[in-house]
Amino acid sequence: LRHTTHAMKRQRAKSQTISPTTNDEPPPKKVVKKIKPPVGPTSLGSLPLFGERVPQNGYTDVPSLAQTTCDEIRAVINHVNELKQTPESSKADADSLKQNGVVLFATLRKLNRLSHLYCKDSREQTNDQKLEVDDLHLQLQNLMYEAAHLRKEITNCLEFRSQHEEIDLVSEEDFYTSAPESISKPEKTKSDQHLQMLSRLEWELEQRKQLASQLGQLEDETKLQEEKIKKKQGSMAGLQPALENLRKATLPIEECLEVPLDHLREEQAMAVLLPVPLYIFYNQAKAYGEVEDNSLTVDVLGDVNEAKAFSYSSSQDDQCNSQEEESDSDAEGGKEENSRRKKRSRRQRGKSSPEQKDVSKPHPLSVSLTISIKAVGSVQVIFSYLPYFSVVCAAVTSISLVPPALESDFVDKSALLHCLFEGDTGRTSPNPVVSFHIRKHKGEVFSSAVRQHGFPYKWTQRVCGVSVMPESMDATAIQPHAEASAESIGEVVCALKQRFVSQVNVAHQLSALAKLKTSLDNNSDETSQSQLVQWKSILAQDAQNLQFGSLGIFNFQERTNRFYLVALQSDHSKMHCLVCIGMDYPDTAPSFAVMVERKAGQRDKYDIQLKNMEAEANVRFPNVLRLTCGRDELERTLLFEQLKKLKEVFDTYLEYCRIPHSSKAKLPNPIRGKGRLLSYS
Repeated sequence: LRHTTHAMKRQRAKSQTISPTTNDEPPPKKVVKKIKPPVGPTSLGSLPLFGERVPQNGYTDVPSLAQTTCDEIRAVINHVNELKQTPESSKADADSLKQNGVVLFATLRKLNRLSHLYCKDSREQTNDQKLEVDDLHLQLQNLMYEAAHLRKEITNCLEFRSQHEEIDLVSEEDFYTSAPESISKPEKTKSDQHLQMLSRLEWELEQRKQLASQLGQLEDETKLQEEKIKKKQGSMAGLQPALENLRKATLPIEECLEVPLDHLREEQAMAVLLPVPLYIFYNQAKAYGEVEDNSLTVDVLGDVNEAKAFSYSSSQDDQCNSQEEESDSDAEGGKEENSRRKKRSRRQRGKSSPEQKDVSKPHPLSVSLTISIKAVGSVQVIFSYLPYFSVVCAAVTSISLVPPALESDFVDKSALLHCLFEGDTGRTSPNPVVSFHIRKHKGEVFSSAVRQHGFPYKWTQRVCGVSVMPESMDATAIQPHAEASAESIGEVVCALKQRFVSQVNVAHQLSALAKLKTSLDNNSDETSQSQLVQWKSILAQDAQNLQFGSLGIFNFQERTNRFYLVALQSDHSKMHCLVCIGMDYPDTAPSFAVMVERKAGQRDKYDIQLKNMEAEANVRFPNVLRLTCGRDELERTLLFEQLKKLKEVFDTYLEYCRIPHSSKAKLPNPIRGKGRLLSYS
């Protein structure tokens, strides 16, 4: 269409003729013939007349002629003006100049028309060149499209993968050793790769035919075996009701002999579904309880159906992960197949990401360990397994004391397992990699993720056989060992018993002190100056605000420490004590901070004498008791004995303060050392 339009425009331009003058003016040819050119005007030379077609090289002189004509017109006009100013000038000269001017104007007009013709011809030539360029560009585009199509076809041919490449053929060495010469043809195939491939494919086909025939024979044998199995299953189905009736008939015998076989069978059926660490702990705890300690009771808690569903989902996840590893390790196949595998791999990874599942969800089954101590009580510890972290958490769920009134003074059950072994707080993951992993995905610390199920103490990992933590990100690589559990089960049970008994003894002492029914006098004499008048519990944040001089000896950040406020009253003075009792009692004796207050409201300065009183109650006296008393007696009486010693020290301090300064030297060994400290021994 574009070609046709430009051709029509060129034809129309050629068919049109240019009118040389308007209707009022005579034709230029006649004017030129009638008027004689003046002397000196520009000669048009070989320029064409009006209405004639001018070749392209004929327009080269038009600009110079136009400039010359304009200069001559200016000269004629100037000459006419001079003649008008001169009265002697003749009329003939003026007419001659006018004629020359008219001729020059006609020439200028012709040059103007020629310039328009030149522009028109230039436009037509430009359009013709554009059309040629468009044609060439269209041809170039067609050639480029054809070249791209050829490149694509070449690429497809180069990337073409035949079906025989996906067949897992035997190696060349095996092929030449196992295949007969009628198929292998080594004299030809070793020098020709194409013939070699055809021979290998033929040998593969022969082998597959043989395997297919073997498969048919094996399937026939399988069908025969299945028929035999069905017959046996039919006979066994009739035997099951008879066995069930026999089991029910033996129930009275089990009750009479106190052998709970049904309970044991159910428990063993649940134990099979336990994760490996809890299963190891269950077996070791059962064996230890039967052989070493009859006070242990081990049970499996949870829902069997949920455990079966959890095991099934775990097996499906493991199967998906194994398929993913196989697909990632397979380096063969085309680019499209690799891209599909990568997409599938990303989808499978996204399904198991920590953001899309509850990382703190435990296994549906857990193991309960109950320790019963005669005349003391019992404590139940639940062991739960967290599959995502591959750690075992322990938590105290119930405590029963004798008498039950001690429960109000007993330590919080969540703190009973704290630091059962030195430095084992359970607030950090046994595997540090897991802590960084959950902080990266969930933005929280490990302890907050598992707090609702207890704490993963290091001893819980040992007692469940988890002794070696992996250094890789794959936390499931932890392999529990039964030997590690067997070596530590006795130590852990003894430590639990010892912690429970010591805290019960503390509760007995705290209960008696809270009622102020205990006597702190070593002898029932009437020379005692002070009496216990106050014993109450106080929070750690309130204890920090008290005006004691030695608050620095207490660890207020430890959540298991308990603080109590004690007051000893005498006639004219009162001693306030802040007592801190830790979870490692009696290995660490309770700590005392003292402050002496007079009746007038004045407080004694926290000087070296008060520091000496604290050192006597906190350090020297407990060390003496440890050398003279056994552990059982120390657990029952350490707090009482410290308070008695503190009362004795306070009485000695008051007696020393009443004596005049001049008479203090006469006392039998009242002071010792360079600091002039009171002697309380």
